[in-house]
Amino acid sequence: MVLMGAKDGFFIDNVKFFFLYLSEKEKDQDFYLLTANKETYETLQTEYPNILYYPSVKAYWIMLRSKVFVVDNFSWMNNCRFQLFWRAKIVQIWHGIGFKKIQRSNKFFIKETSSLYRRFILNFVGKLPKYQALISTGEFFTKEFFKPAFISDHFIDTGYPRNDVIVNPVKYQNAFINSDVETINKVAEMRKQGIKSLLYAPTFRDTGGDGISDGILDLEKLNQFALDNDFVFVFKLHPLPQYKTISDDFERIIWYDNVKDVYPFLPEVDGMISDYSSIYMDYILLNRPIFFLLYDREKYETKDRELHTFFNDFLVGSISTNQEKLEKDLLYSFTQQDEFKEERSKIIEKSYLNTDDNSSQRIFKFIQEHYLRNNQ
Repeated sequence: MVLMGAKDGFFIDNVKFFFLYLSEKEKDQDFYLLTANKETYETLQTEYPNILYYPSVKAYWIMLRSKVFVVDNFSWMNNCRFQLFWRAKIVQIWHGIGFKKIQRSNKFFIKETSSLYRRFILNFVGKLPKYQALISTGEFFTKEFFKPAFISDHFIDTGYPRNDVIVNPVKYQNAFINSDVETINKVAEMRKQGIKSLLYAPTFRDTGGDGISDGILDLEKLNQFALDNDFVFVFKLHPLPQYKTISDDFERIIWYDNVKDVYPFLPEVDGMISDYSSIYMDYILLNRPIFFLLYDREKYETKDRELHTFFNDFLVGSISTNQEKLEKDLLYSFTQQDEFKEERSKIIEKSYLNTDDNSSQRIFKFIQEHYLRNNQ
């Protein structure tokens, strides 16, 4: 079995935590992590002997012989990997249950595949894959989100490996590899002093922008608000060069390293500021306050991404379009009443068949029973 994360094999997201599960709990299983990122390879090979660098002769040999290929993104087939994994069963642990129309349910994808010639080319390079198994979290998202978007033999409601460490932060010894440990530790110490941590993690916009660059958030005022009310804001922004010029001279605004894994940090977050991002659907498992900063919804839906109609049903939190309203919502929730706790519980029940820390175990059991036993 071979695993590969996003961006040509970064050690993040669902593949990371499935790899950690296999490394610690299923040591008899023959498996490898494939990466085309030199830094990832050099970091991990000192700890794990089963890291493959792509391209290499060893990687080619194992890829051609592998029975199962586990991925969590849509770039896995690039650079001839589709052809090299010709005999493997592909298991897709998609990087989030969310609200954007993706793959075959997205109008841009439908347009791209409208011609017979275009479909032929996309099929040849693996861009119209059929999966053997698609990992979901529960019946609702399987039916409404994944089945319209993917073709798969199986849709299984096991839950996500990355959520295992949200509900059980000490599950894996090496969960903090490739995370911003300095920021995590700093926030943990501040929380011990009674300071509430707030994570702002906006989704990617095709046309660019976020609450800072779009002028919605005034960082100096936000920093003062945090000082006055015992908050600390942690910004986890998209890994684009424009963010490298943002000042880090604020006492209560901390920048989480953009390219690092954020999921081990979520248990240290007292409240999340979200928009259209699927990370909200991971964080909700902790049933802590969530605030929606939706200042650009019309632009986002018309120029960036289509949203499923059920998005409105999942907005269980205060909605703001400016900083003044956001600050009022934060104060009310943390000093007076968290009004949405019961509604969040209903969303959790609707979205997750299981809320324990055994998602990876269930995925491995399925793979083992269907693809690894008896030379299947």
